[in-house]
Amino acid sequence: MHPGYLMALSDIQKQLRKRIYQRLADEALAPGNPLYEPLYENHEDQDPVNLLYDHIELSGPESLQLFSGFRGSGKTTELLRLKRRLEEEGFLVLYSDALEYVNPSEPIDISDFLIALGGAFNDALLSEPVFADKPLELAKNSYWQRISNFLQNTAVGVNEGTLKTSVTGPVSAGIDLKLELKTSPTFRQNVQKFLASRIGELRNEAHRFFEDGVKEIRKFFGEDKQVVFIFDSLEQLRGSLSNEKEVLQSIERLFANHLPMLRIPYIHAVYTVPPWFKFVKIGGPRPPFMLPSIRQWDNDDARSRCDHGCSVLNNFIRKRFGDEGYSQFFGPGAECDAKAEKLADVCGGHFRDLLRLLREAVLRADTWPVSDEILERARLEVRGDYLPIAIDDAIWLAKIGELRECALPSVGSDDVNRLTRFLDTHFVLYLKNGDEWYDIHPLIREEVDMIVERHKASSGDKSGT
Repeated sequence: MHPGYLMALSDIQKQLRKRIYQRLADEALAPGNPLYEPLYENHEDQDPVNLLYDHIELSGPESLQLFSGFRGSGKTTELLRLKRRLEEEGFLVLYSDALEYVNPSEPIDISDFLIALGGAFNDALLSEPVFADKPLELAKNSYWQRISNFLQNTAVGVNEGTLKTSVTGPVSAGIDLKLELKTSPTFRQNVQKFLASRIGELRNEAHRFFEDGVKEIRKFFGEDKQVVFIFDSLEQLRGSLSNEKEVLQSIERLFANHLPMLRIPYIHAVYTVPPWFKFVKIGGPRPPFMLPSIRQWDNDDARSRCDHGCSVLNNFIRKRFGDEGYSQFFGPGAECDAKAEKLADVCGGHFRDLLRLLREAVLRADTWPVSDEILERARLEVRGDYLPIAIDDAIWLAKIGELRECALPSVGSDDVNRLTRFLDTHFVLYLKNGDEWYDIHPLIREEVDMIVERHKASSGDKSGT
C-alpha cells in the first residue's frame, strides 16, 4: 500500500470516530434501536425467542419458562425483543433485573428468592407507565410493606431499626429490607435460618400478593389480560473463586428442589438460568431455551465458512459504524469487507467479543483506513484476555475442538463447574444447526495446539492425554 494512502484524521473524521466508538458500547439494545441487528430472528435452527413466545402463547393463563444464553450472546436484548412481541399481542409484560435484588457473589436460598421475586414484581408493576394516571390500590399495601410486617410478626432476629417504620412511612422499611437482603450476609442468614421451617408460609404470602396484583391488573384491563414476568440476570450468580462451587450448588438446589414454588399463580414467569442447566437434571417441564453462538463455520474437519452467520456479523459491524464510517475506517471497495472480516472471523460468533475487537481497533487507529497492523494488534489485545491457559484445560479444550462435543467426563459438580467456566468465558462455544455441537474459540486454537504439543514433547506422551 502506498504510504500516502494512510491519512491523518480530519476534524470531521475525529468526530465520526468518537460517534463510532460510543456506538460500540457493550449494552443491551431494545428492538427498534437503529443499531439493533436481528441476530437470531432469521436463525437457521429456529429463533429461540419465537419458540419461547409460542410456548407462552399456547400455555394458558400461567407457565414457567427457563431461558439461557452465554455471556455476550445478546440474551437481555433478545428478552427485550420477546417483551415487545408479547406486548404487541396484548400481554402485560413486566421486566426486572435480578441483580438489583440478590447478591451475585453469595449463595441463594429459596427464602431469599421468594422475597426478591415478590419485591421485583412489586417494583416493576408499580412503576409500569400505564398505571401512572390511575395508580393501583396495591401501592397502598406494597409487597415490601407486607413482607416487612410478615417478618416482624414472625419475630425474625434483626438489628434494631432495620425494619423500623421511619418518619417517611412504612415503604421506607421495605426499601431497607431490600438493601439489607442484598448487602448484609448476617441479616440474610438470620432470615434464612428463621424461615427454614416457614417456607410454606412465605410462599403463601408471596403468592397472595401475586394474585392480588393480577386481580388489579384485570380490573384495569379486563378479565382476559395475561401477565408475563421476566426475571433476568439470574445466570450471573457465580460467586468468587473461594465460593463459586457453593453458589452454583445453591442455584441448582433452588430449581431442583423448589421448582413448584417458583410457579407464580396466573402469571407466565420467565427466569434466566445458567447455561450449565443443560447438564444437570432439575425436574423442570423442559430444558432451558438456549441462545447459541452465531455459527461462522460448519461442523466439518476444515471448519468450512458458514456464509449466513458471517453475513449477519458483517451487517452488525456496518450498523455500528454506519455506511460512511464503515467505508472510511476499513477502506474502499472489496478491501473494506475483507478488513472487517479479519475481526469478525475471530470473534467466535459472540457480539460482545466482536464489540471488544472493534473498539480496540478504533481506539488504536489514528489514521484511516485502518492498517492490517492495527487490526492484528486489536486481535492480540483481546486474545490476551484468554491467556494463560493451564495445561489440563488445554488438553480438554483440544479434545472439544477435535470431537466437536463438550467431552464432559462426568456430571459431577467439579466437571460441570469447569465446563461452565469454559462456556462463560467463551473458551468453548455452543453452536446449533439442527444438532447442537461445541468448538473452541478461534482466538485460542493455535495457543491450545501449542500447549498440547509442548506437553506431549516434554512428557513423552504421543497421545496428548
